[in-house]
Amino acid sequence: MIGGLFVYNHKGEVLISRVYRDDIGRNAVDAFRVNVIHARQQVRSPVTNIARTSFFHIKRANIWLAAVTKQNVNAAMVFEFLLKIIEVMQSYFGKISEENIKNNFVLIYELLDEILDFGYPQNTDSGTLKTFITQQGIKSATKE
Repeated sequence: MIGGLFVYNHKGEVLISRVYRDDIGRNAVDAFRVNVIHARQQVRSPVTNIARTSFFHIKRANIWLAAVTKQNVNAAMVFEFLLKIIEVMQSYFGKISEENIKNNFVLIYELLDEILDFGYPQNTDSGTLKTFITQQGIKSATKE
C-alpha cells in the first residue's frame, strides 16, 4: 500500500523518513523536493506522479507530509490516513511545526511503527495509541 512516508519542512529538508517497501528509493525524496516543493509554479494537485511513483501530499503550516507508492492505491484512503497522522501528532504535542517535529522525532517514529505495518494502516485512534505509547510530547516553548 504505502511504500514510504516523508515529512519535509518548507525548504524541502527531510524531517522524518520511513520507507516500508523496497521499491521506494532515496531518489523519491529528491524527486518530490524538486518537482513539488521547489517547483517553479505552484502545484495545485495533491497527487503528483513522477517516474511511475505516486506522491500523495498535504501541507500544514510550513510542513509537507507525503505518502509515496508505486502501486495502485485508493487515494481517498491515503489522504484520510495522512489527516489521521496529523490528528494523532496534534493530540501528542499540539501544533504541527518544524520545531515540534524536531523535538518529538523519536515519538513520531514510535507512532509510525504502531500506526503502519509494512505500509498498511493499522491503528490511528489517539486514545488507543496512548495506551501503547505513554511518552508525552514536547510542546514548543515559543508562541507561533
